[in-house]
Amino acid sequence: MFKWLLLFLSPYVVAHQNHTSFGVHGLVLMQVEHKMIASHLPMPAGLHARQLIFEVEGTVDEHEKALKLIKSESLVTFAPNPFELDKLRKGDIAELTGNLYRGHFERGGIQVRKGLKLKVNKILLDKPIVLADNGYFYMSPVTAQSCLLVHKIGRLPSFDQIVQVSCRGQANLTATVDSGQNAPWHEATSLQVRFIRSLYLETQDFSGG
Repeated sequence: MFKWLLLFLSPYVVAHQNHTSFGVHGLVLMQVEHKMIASHLPMPAGLHARQLIFEVEGTVDEHEKALKLIKSESLVTFAPNPFELDKLRKGDIAELTGNLYRGHFERGGIQVRKGLKLKVNKILLDKPIVLADNGYFYMSPVTAQSCLLVHKIGRLPSFDQIVQVSCRGQANLTATVDSGQNAPWHEATSLQVRFIRSLYLETQDFSGG
């Protein structure tokens, strides 16, 4: 019986061994105006060494509930069922199903919704992690009013930060911005866009310790 079970499962196992991006790709959920934004929780190397940010959408009721939770909590994460990150990047995955957490799902977060379905919409940023100089931020428009500044994760120690800024009327936005400092962006950082708020900041996974 066990032998037949192995024969049945082996094509599935081999198929996923050939796809190095298959795994549990946790997401942090954020709100920018009326939009819900998901960011892949990256790591400095290996399976999760990719900064991928995209718009997601639930049903009307679920979407509003999720946004309400995001607004009331400092961190909301989503643990989808295992999937191939490369397929999502290529547009071959239209929907993710998983569990919603208040806090970090791997660090004592509290599950608040099981089996949530999120539609995958527009990809806003898709970059591999290259351990170069710190202090540079990708600029990614979200709406006519708001953009994301996403720290280009660099040599360790580094940090993963996503900042919402006002980019209204900015016709010539650059692809990357040099903050001039090896530290998270804050309100006093003086550049061509106006700081609104820091949506997400992670240092623990990039401490290099």
